Amino acid sequence: MVISSKQLWLVVGVLAILATSAFFMSNVVIPAEAAFVSGINIILFAAPAFWAVKMWLGVRDAVLLFVVLGVLALVIETSAIITGFPYGHFGYSDLLGYRLLGYTPWTVFLAWTPLVLAAFAISKRLAVSGKLWAVRIVLVAVILVVFDLVLDPGAVKIGFWRYEGGGVFYGVPVSNFLGWLFSGAIAGAVLEIFTLIKKPLLPAPAQMISSAFFIVSFWTFIAFFSGMYWPLAIGVVAVALLAGFYAKYHYAFDDMIVYVDEYNNPIGTSRKLPAHDGETRRHRAFSVFLFNDKGELLLQQRALTKKTWPGVWSNSCCGHVMLHESTERAARRRLKYELGMQVNKLHLILPDFRYRAEKDGVVENEICPVFVGFASALPRPNPLEVNDVKWVDWERFVVEVADPANGYSPWAREEVELLVNSKDFSTFQEALPAVY
Repeated sequence: MVISSKQLWLVVGVLAILATSAFFMSNVVIPAEAAFVSGINIILFAAPAFWAVKMWLGVRDAVLLFVVLGVLALVIETSAIITGFPYGHFGYSDLLGYRLLGYTPWTVFLAWTPLVLAAFAISKRLAVSGKLWAVRIVLVAVILVVFDLVLDPGAVKIGFWRYEGGGVFYGVPVSNFLGWLFSGAIAGAVLEIFTLIKKPLLPAPAQMISSAFFIVSFWTFIAFFSGMYWPLAIGVVAVALLAGFYAKYHYAFDDMIVYVDEYNNPIGTSRKLPAHDGETRRHRAFSVFLFNDKGELLLQQRALTKKTWPGVWSNSCCGHVMLHESTERAARRRLKYELGMQVNKLHLILPDFRYRAEKDGVVENEICPVFVGFASALPRPNPLEVNDVKWVDWERFVVEVADPANGYSPWAREEVELLVNSKDFSTFQEALPAVY
């Protein structure tokens, strides 16, 4: 999937901010009173990874996974501080925030997890087969050590933590990196078990590396401004590989349709275009009919480049529902994307509508709830999705769409027939003048 220029400029802007921050942190002594800034930064660093996991697993399981990995991080770090295992004896300064029970800063709860998730996302692409779980666990551990070769020297230099007796690699002992292999393997095993239980229907998204990309970039800048050449070299290579991985493997969540069983339970996902063929499986979708203050219906002519029903006139908006997304939220998302419109309220009139239709060897097979709504703004069509729009008299349209020879989309024809006979839709129409 192509990365947009907007995304590229956003990344460049964030990297510029990180470089500026790294310059000052490398050259100015950080006062203890600024510990809250570290906490804010760690939360911001973790946010992209959490968003990606939320889209992958849903909010509830995303929170659960972050809690599991965060608690694991706190337990391992506290063990190392007290016993020296697995990283060796070390201690945190006050620069990372309040230390729980006097040992480990609360920020550790969020600091380690984004790196683990990035390593796991990479391992899932490099070792796809379910039988290769042991290989993935090893890969997670090794990738985390690579990250730490960039991170730990800079953290010691700034004064976030110190190792007793120092260490051979910019103040970091070999025992620390052996400890990261151990803790990384534990984290990899936890993720394998978690995904085995939860059985995600989406592939592990490359977007899970976003936080790690910015974290490693930041510590690479620290290495540059601190004259630490080995962490700098490793960081440059790691950042380049992370960027390449993202460019090659990331996918848009709204490009993934959701396969469902007879009862609308999700059973799988697939990319939208290849999923639509002569044997398209049943999947989630929606339709929207928008009316103005005159009672006219907004129609759209589908873009000529669409795989399904190109150039065909249809109802106001149609689309697919993402995994872990409500149907109404999907409808609002697509209204904004296709037509540049936001509607105050959508009314679900036909919650159980479903249909199957075929044109030019391509099948649509959807569970497709139907919404109606009032539109007070003019549409601003997206040319990638919509070729043209027009407002039409509803009664006239009811007559026209009933005749297949007029060429309207087959789902619109079926939906209109059901709407006309719906008491809820009649109530909606009666309320239309009062809205304005």
